[in-house]
Amino acid sequence: MKLNFINRIMLLSASIAALSCSMEVPQNPESPDSDFYTIVVSGTASDKENGTPLEGIRISIQTNGITSSDKRESRTSTTFTDNRGFFTITADGFVRQISCTITAEDNSGIYGSARQDLNISWSGTSFDEYTGYFYVNDCDFYLEKQ
Repeated sequence: MKLNFINRIMLLSASIAALSCSMEVPQNPESPDSDFYTIVVSGTASDKENGTPLEGIRISIQTNGITSSDKRESRTSTTFTDNRGFFTITADGFVRQISCTITAEDNSGIYGSARQDLNISWSGTSFDEYTGYFYVNDCDFYLEKQ
């Protein structure tokens, strides 16, 4: 019985070791052979005067960075805020040196626009080393009526 217990423990240990070795962790971003990285930006758009969430605000992210072919490239993605004024937008395809400009614009012309500039660093709490995603969770806009 004791031998059976030891065999089970050894089998369990071998299984855990095999699973942990198969987990893919992104390479060092400074390496030219790095995987692509994704930026996930979320936040809200609200009326600056009373804090009311703004639905349908156009959110754009323009990213500038170095691609895997060592070329500097710019890309733009767009989304809209939901009925709670919330948005999530992503950008991907860069391996290092990423900077972003996030813009909030009201297509109806009732509210003005606003922008935020971000520089993404390879360390810190915003980087998830297992997914290769950078998270920015507090990109909030407070728009004024025109």
